[in-house]
Amino acid sequence: MEMIEKKKIAELTDRQLLDLYKYLRLPRLIEERMLALLRQGRISKWFSGIGQEAISVGATYALNPDDVILPMHRNLGVFTTRQIPLPKLFRQLMGKDGGFTRGRDRSFHFGAPEYHIIGMISHLGAMLPVADGFGVAFQLKNERRVALAFTGDGATSEGDFHEALNLAAVWKLPVIFLIENNGYGLSTPVQEQYACERLADRAIGYGMEGLQIDGNNVLEVYETIRYAAEKARQGEGPTLIEAMTFR
Repeated sequence: MEMIEKKKIAELTDRQLLDLYKYLRLPRLIEERMLALLRQGRISKWFSGIGQEAISVGATYALNPDDVILPMHRNLGVFTTRQIPLPKLFRQLMGKDGGFTRGRDRSFHFGAPEYHIIGMISHLGAMLPVADGFGVAFQLKNERRVALAFTGDGATSEGDFHEALNLAAVWKLPVIFLIENNGYGLSTPVQEQYACERLADRAIGYGMEGLQIDGNNVLEVYETIRYAAEKARQGEGPTLIEAMTFR
């Protein structure tokens, strides 16, 4: 993290720190309620992001409102930090009419285009080329915008991961690739998934910067994403960030 420390972002105000705390608490409270409903048999499944909120919240808070985010199934904090309407969100999570998919689905396979959030693809690696597409669009339109794609440690073994990183590096796309390394790809532990010491080190092979951070430290997440986003806006290309966490 020495490079990040040399590029310190301006200190957050007390108000911003309180906002971060509020944004951390909200998805946790919602998730606790959803887990209670799961135990009661009122919903059939729930992919919990408890313990990983700092990544979703810190990353979202660090970006501009018009930057594009491509979240995964454990990134409830992205939606709440972008302040999408909670009644509509709750209808979605319960599979009710009036949700984003009008009752046809009750998972996170939905987006909120008006909030610049793109719906999740189940094959998580497939989200990364989509982020590249946004990066190309931003370049062609000369827009100082950034696309942030979440992915998991397991998805880094997919071909889409490698193709997306290679293309983004060669074309210097304004894209941030954010790996949530929670130790498992579904039920596969990381020691059975890859042999390298750090997934962030894979960035070297593509000619981009790779950083490993504490994914449970919301301030470190915020500062690192701000740094990567500003670098991307200046035409310096993509960054691969590995956020260490657990579930």
